[in-house]
Amino acid sequence: MKRVAVIGIGNAAFGDAGVGSYIIEALDQEEWPAHIELVDIGPCIHQLELYLYERDYALLVQGISRGYRWGHIYQLSGEELRPMYREACCCWNRPVMERLHLAEYLGVMPPEITFVGIEPRMTCFHLGLSKEVRLAIRKAVRVVKANLVQRGFLPASQVIPLVRYRLGLLQITI
Repeated sequence: MKRVAVIGIGNAAFGDAGVGSYIIEALDQEEWPAHIELVDIGPCIHQLELYLYERDYALLVQGISRGYRWGHIYQLSGEELRPMYREACCCWNRPVMERLHLAEYLGVMPPEITFVGIEPRMTCFHLGLSKEVRLAIRKAVRVVKANLVQRGFLPASQVIPLVRYRLGLLQITI
C-alpha cells in the first residue's frame, strides 16, 4: 500500500498562520486508512523531511500570505513547487521551501507533493482564527480529501465532510 502524509504547518499562537494545525485537527475527527498519516508539525518546520521520508505522496497545508482575499484557498503541485524550492528563495514561504530543497537533496522527497495554502487575515501574536479563515476550514478539508481521491489513496465515498468539526484549539464547533 502506498504511504501518504497530510502535514499541517503553522504556529497556532500567530492567529491565521496556524490554520494548518486546525485543518489537521478537523481531519483527525474522521476515520482514515492506516496508510494515510495526519501530521501536525505546527511551527517545527525543521522536522518536515522526517515526515516526507518513504512517502509516496505528501500534502502540505499552511496559512501563507500571497496577496489573495482572506480565506482564499490555493494549490500548488509538485511541478509548480519544484523551481521554488530548488532556488529556496521564495520570499512568501522560504522556510518550507528550504526544507523541501533539503528533502530533495537527501533523497527523501516523495514522487508527488501538493501544497494547499490558505490566505490569512491576521498573522500576529493572537490565539484563534479570523472569521474568513475559520469559514475556509471546511472547504480546505474538502480540497485535501479531493486530492487524496484523485490520486487513488481514498475511495470517492469518503469525500463527504462531517457536518460539524470540533476545534479544540479554538473551543468552537464549525
